[in-house]
Amino acid sequence: MWKSLFGGLVVLLAVYLALFGRKKQYNPDDVKGLRVVVTGGSSGIGEQIAYKFASMGAKLHVSARRESKLIDVTAHAKDVGAQEAHYFVASLSSYINASLLIQDAMQKLGGIDVLILNHFTSPYVGFYRHEAKDIEQLFMTNMLTHAHLASAAMETLKENKGRIAATSSAVAFFGSPYTIPYTTTKCALVGFFQSLDHELTINKTDVSVSLVHLGYIGTKSSSVIQDKIKHKPASKVECAAEMVRGIMMREREVYFPASVSWVPLFQALFPDYISNQVQQTYRDNAFS
Repeated sequence: MWKSLFGGLVVLLAVYLALFGRKKQYNPDDVKGLRVVVTGGSSGIGEQIAYKFASMGAKLHVSARRESKLIDVTAHAKDVGAQEAHYFVASLSSYINASLLIQDAMQKLGGIDVLILNHFTSPYVGFYRHEAKDIEQLFMTNMLTHAHLASAAMETLKENKGRIAATSSAVAFFGSPYTIPYTTTKCALVGFFQSLDHELTINKTDVSVSLVHLGYIGTKSSSVIQDKIKHKPASKVECAAEMVRGIMMREREVYFPASVSWVPLFQALFPDYISNQVQQTYRDNAFS
């Protein structure tokens, strides 16, 4: 009975999405001249986000730890159409560096219209070691400096009716084995930015918050689990394009790939099924 009910729900969702699920699109001309800050922008999704905004004439400020990569990213951003492209070298593992990043962006851009929080520390992957420091070390980079950057930039974002985007993960919906510290930080990230969005809306600030929930994306950082799970990664270029669309449309929740958008509903209706799917994601003896 449950299988047929589940199958019927899938069909109904598919029909609904086909008829009513067309995503709203933004006008690329609205991007021209926007002052966009991208953390974690030297590679992967952050790099592709920078190029997408650059191609529509934005002014960029990109940060990461590797200066050589940032030089290449900003140079290419100018080649594809950025009005300006600046970089800031920093490890966002401290409040001081996060504050300095916002100060540098303000000095170089004169203000911030879009703040994209995409930085994180690559997680330890494997059996949980029961050491609190595993979670503590990730919290500063993966959550606390995200919150600090949003707070530090809030005045300019309010002045400019700006946009905030924070990159989360589908694992925050259901938990994930072998990445417990990382998953914990993403759960906290979601709680903070959902709550911040409520406050900003209640107080009519015109600052939007977009939480981006990602599945398995084909980036260098995700390659550590490539041979351990059964699924194929989604395109980082397509992911960046969808993130930019959702941010520009001020959507509260952005999902990529699209199948991730079904997870919260299925988690609520069929928790055992979701648990089973999560536990079957990894190959047999992946961490033996």
